[in-house]
Amino acid sequence: MELVQRWSGPAETEAVGAFWRWWSVAGAGLITAAVVTGVYGDLPEMISAMVMAIHPELRWETGPGARSRHRLCVSGGGDPRLRVLAERWRRAAPPPTETWEFAAARQPQPDMPDATLEGLEQPVDLGLARIQVDWDERRALAELTVFHPAFKKMGTNGCRQTARLLVDWLLGEDDVQRWVGAVNVTRTVPRDSQPAAVVTDFIREVATRNPEPRWTMREATTSAGHRVIVCTLRPLRWVDHPLLDLHTAVRISYRRTGGDALPDGEALIGLLHLEQDLESVLGTRGMLVSSETSNGLRALHYYSDSEDQNGRDAFDRFARSRAYVQVTHTYDPGWARVRKFI
Repeated sequence: MELVQRWSGPAETEAVGAFWRWWSVAGAGLITAAVVTGVYGDLPEMISAMVMAIHPELRWETGPGARSRHRLCVSGGGDPRLRVLAERWRRAAPPPTETWEFAAARQPQPDMPDATLEGLEQPVDLGLARIQVDWDERRALAELTVFHPAFKKMGTNGCRQTARLLVDWLLGEDDVQRWVGAVNVTRTVPRDSQPAAVVTDFIREVATRNPEPRWTMREATTSAGHRVIVCTLRPLRWVDHPLLDLHTAVRISYRRTGGDALPDGEALIGLLHLEQDLESVLGTRGMLVSSETSNGLRALHYYSDSEDQNGRDAFDRFARSRAYVQVTHTYDPGWARVRKFI
């Protein structure tokens, strides 16, 4: 069994608790007064220190809320490992109020295309940006190519930073993870490009066409010539389940096979019953996202919460009572272990 290495632990949990204790005692009043008056003093440094105690790479910001007047966001910048920590921070928060709500990822800011981005190599009027969208229907992912006239005078890193910020503000960090496979930059106007704000409408329409993941099946062949049947949930989106950061591979050997080494009818029924037994043991603790069947072996790919010891133990007990079942756990925020199935 592989060692499960997590980013979160007692120190991070204590830092999250310390933040919300401060918020309840003094923080909410202090930051509300600062937002209203515009006088922040050393409050930003204080909040940054507490957020960075959870993890040094987390960042925070405030903005208008969707249901409350203001929103406090702690963001991992699209990093799946940091997204787990930000989500644990958010779930430990008190209930939202009329004044404050909380988010674990940057939310869309529709007015940003009309703003000017400061603090880079030069001011950037975001309204001049244009974006080319290349949509991959099979993978349900877009490749975005961002152009801005200012890119001609900026270094590559500045161009990329500007493009990433623009896309995050247009769509919100989570929708970037759901629907964007790559963000490129160019110093020449791309063919079929459109104003940046139009991309929001495109992604909204895409989300409408793909409301829920569906099981799909495809066939492949191994290097040894064996047939492989792969069943996968598509679209496969880790960001919809940010706390399911533990990959568990359940490998089941089956003896009765047809001429192509795939399970015959009796073996297939046995595998289905076994999967049902596992589902009943796990309940809602684990989520099956993909399976592979080939040459006497079926591999089931599950994700669960790495901090849920009972969930991990349920897999292990299931395997210990069945000699033909093996289980391997790997810490995997972002679901890299199943990315080949996307």
